[in-house]
Amino acid sequence: MDSELKNRLLALSRKVLENELYHSNHDLSEYDIPEFEEDRGLFVTLHIKGKLRGCIGRLEARNSIFRNVIELSKAAAFEDHRFNNLTSRELPKVLIEISLLSKPEPVEGETSVEKVMKIKPKKDGVIISSGSRNATFLPQVWDSLPIREDFISDLCKKAGLSPDYWQHNDLEISTYRVEHFEEE
Repeated sequence: MDSELKNRLLALSRKVLENELYHSNHDLSEYDIPEFEEDRGLFVTLHIKGKLRGCIGRLEARNSIFRNVIELSKAAAFEDHRFNNLTSRELPKVLIEISLLSKPEPVEGETSVEKVMKIKPKKDGVIISSGSRNATFLPQVWDSLPIREDFISDLCKKAGLSPDYWQHNDLEISTYRVEHFEEE
C-alpha cells in the first residue's frame, strides 16, 4: 500500500476517535474508497509516549479494511480490558499504528518445539492455540521479546497456559506477516 493510502487510513482512525471523544461530526464516507474495500485481517494499536495504550484486532478477514479501521479504532480505545477507556485529554498524545495482516498459514511439524523452530523471528506474527485457549503476537512484539523461546513462552502466558506449555504439549501454530505503519 502506498504512503498516501496509509496516511488516509491513519487519518480515518484519528477521525473515528475524535468523533467518539470530542463528539465531532467528521464525515467518514470520504475514506470509503475502492482500495479499502478488500477484506483483510487488521489490528489497530494505540501508544502514548512509547507505551502500549490499547490494541485490538482481527486475524481473519471478516470486514473490509475501511470497516475494520472504524470498528477496531473504537475497540482499541474503549474495549481493551487491560486499560481504562481512552480519554479526550489523552487523544492528542496518542500515536496510532495500523497493521494489515496476510492470511495466517499453519506451521507444520511433529512437535511444538519443531514448529517453534520454523518461526522466523522479526518477520512472523504468531498464533498459538490449544483447545479453547489461543493468543497472537504481531511481528512487532519481537522488538521487545527477541529470543524465540521467550516470545513463545510469553505467548503461552497470554493464552492462559503455562510458559513452558509449548515444550511439553502440542500446540497448533500459525504465522502471518504484516504491513504496519504509524502516525509520525
